[in-house]
Amino acid sequence: MAPTSALVLSYVKDLYKDGLSGEYMQHMDLSAVQTLVTAVNKVTSHLGYVIQLRKQMVRYLVSQFISRYPRQQICIIAAGLDPLGLQLAADYPLHISGIYEVDQAWMNEKATIYHKIAPQMPLPVTIQTDITNTIQLKRQLRDAGYDAAQPTLIVFEGIIHYITEEQFRDIMQCFSTKNARNTVIMDYMLTEEDIPSPAFRQVGKELQALAEKALQITFHLYSRKKILNMLELLQAEVNSIYDMQAAEHRMVGHNERYHQPGDGLMEITAFHI
Repeated sequence: MAPTSALVLSYVKDLYKDGLSGEYMQHMDLSAVQTLVTAVNKVTSHLGYVIQLRKQMVRYLVSQFISRYPRQQICIIAAGLDPLGLQLAADYPLHISGIYEVDQAWMNEKATIYHKIAPQMPLPVTIQTDITNTIQLKRQLRDAGYDAAQPTLIVFEGIIHYITEEQFRDIMQCFSTKNARNTVIMDYMLTEEDIPSPAFRQVGKELQALAEKALQITFHLYSRKKILNMLELLQAEVNSIYDMQAAEHRMVGHNERYHQPGDGLMEITAFHI
């Protein structure tokens, strides 16, 4: 199991206890990533909370935009092993014309589990491809039934910190439309300078160092200003931006951990493209 996907699932598994998602999770063996989970938890308990909050906000934002058109496609980029597509298929059968989950690994195994637990249900189409190879990405989406002329809700969760700005722009241009009918839900990790709290800045530095060493990658961090500049170049229409304080208040009803604007390590935005 891919370490990043398994790490995320370890923190959000409690969100997938019921129905088909609960059945799906019974097929997941997360034991290989427990050493990394333990190491992260020694640094801070915040990461699991942030990932759960991010996942809840993605669901919330999907619910806000799912009725923007009578029927929409859903495209989940770098879907990993998270059963979000299965959950959305069960929750919004009348609003969704097709769900496409894309990633460079584990898509065939994921499809096998889907068909095993829900053989009679219109299931997400899983596509195994390198999302940064945009020519191939567009071709495989088309061949799988994706219709670029129809409105699409794109979930771009937990991805931008693994790719370059140029790769992000190229992927977004695959979904760009003249009338901004497509909607993207995306999170991004903040730069140290964009986090006002010294305590959260220190946590962010420690988590970044731990993750980069464990995964042998370099994280790309962004300020809100930088993200807005990138979206402006794409001629995107920004709908909303939530810092962790706003996200927690929206999901919990009050603030338990994030009491000041800018508290936390990431932000979540929704924009039309």
